[in-house]
Amino acid sequence: MISYSQAVEQFEEEKPKIYTLNSIRIATFLCGPLAAGYLVSQNYKAFDQREKVTITWIISVLALLVIIGLAAVTSSIERFPKFVFPLAYAWGTFLLVQKFQGEQMKSHFAVGGKTFTIWRALLAGLICLVVTLAVIFVILLMIPGALEE
Repeated sequence: MISYSQAVEQFEEEKPKIYTLNSIRIATFLCGPLAAGYLVSQNYKAFDQREKVTITWIISVLALLVIIGLAAVTSSIERFPKFVFPLAYAWGTFLLVQKFQGEQMKSHFAVGGKTFTIWRALLAGLICLVVTLAVIFVILLMIPGALEE
């Protein structure tokens, strides 16, 4: 028979960690929609909603492609503020996560659930940013004359 303190420690170890709403928002703003997809999908795994992981990734990839397309279209507009896209997808992600995971996050915190650090979220975001830049580079390679300037 194990002691009460050992049981509490074992229970604490079994609870999965999640990314906070603030970590997701900051990593998304700095690193893009793929970072949001990764962090949100990890939360869905922690909440044991694995069926939503694939949907999250599909939405993230589609968002990335739409943003790349919009950035290409607006690149010829001289006075278009470049910070609009990061603000838009960070704000959109914040609202969606709050709507779809907010209650689960509150429940997680209410029972003493743990969170990953912001540094882990930023590291994951940086890895996603490298992937995003590689995707953009491949797209540019496929467009004739895009890299010849």
